[in-house]
Amino acid sequence: MRRTTTMFLALGTLLVLGAPLAAAADVERAERWQFSFPITFTSGSNYDSEEGTSIDVSDDVGFGFGFGYHLQEKILLGMEFTWLDANYDAHVATDFDGDQIPDDSIDVAGTLDATNMQFFGQYNFMAKRFTPFVRASFGWTWVDSNIPSGPTEGVCWWDPWFGYICDTWQPTFSDTAFSYGVGAGVRFELTDRFFVEGSYNILWIDFDKAGNTDFDGFRLNMGWMF
Repeated sequence: MRRTTTMFLALGTLLVLGAPLAAAADVERAERWQFSFPITFTSGSNYDSEEGTSIDVSDDVGFGFGFGYHLQEKILLGMEFTWLDANYDAHVATDFDGDQIPDDSIDVAGTLDATNMQFFGQYNFMAKRFTPFVRASFGWTWVDSNIPSGPTEGVCWWDPWFGYICDTWQPTFSDTAFSYGVGAGVRFELTDRFFVEGSYNILWIDFDKAGNTDFDGFRLNMGWMF
């Protein structure tokens, strides 16, 4: 949390110092591509089921990359890929006698993997180097709990370079769900090519079993236009 606060204080200082000069400068974004590297600071979340299972996901820092095309100075369309590894603690209701009624529980802890692919649209309010913006997105989120879903499995094959090889893997509980989000922030183009953005975002994930779950957090996005 301290690293997150420090980074956003530094970004805010940069934006405040550069805003007076940037506000007076026009930009030419129309018909230009951009490539960026978002750093996401996702707040933790918790979920409780009617059966007695609950999970508490910790805050985490994620990374990714994205690209987009400026249809005009104020409208940007693009796609982003982000991923994170978040720690969690879970209280799991169990059914040892198979009657579909919880009769006990166990506590587990682990790390989940999440990969997010989003198509987004962004509206920059001004054709200036410094501008506020809003954005909306939709896509899919893949989550792997890393909790085993069955016994270890193995397979053997003939590799064209290394010959006969055998290996094993552990199947785990995972899910791919439709997701969508909104965000608002500020964009500062330090040069004709380099830009930095700071924003607050909310992402809703529509899980099959857990239903609609939301995650929010801050994003620092740095990139280049060409």
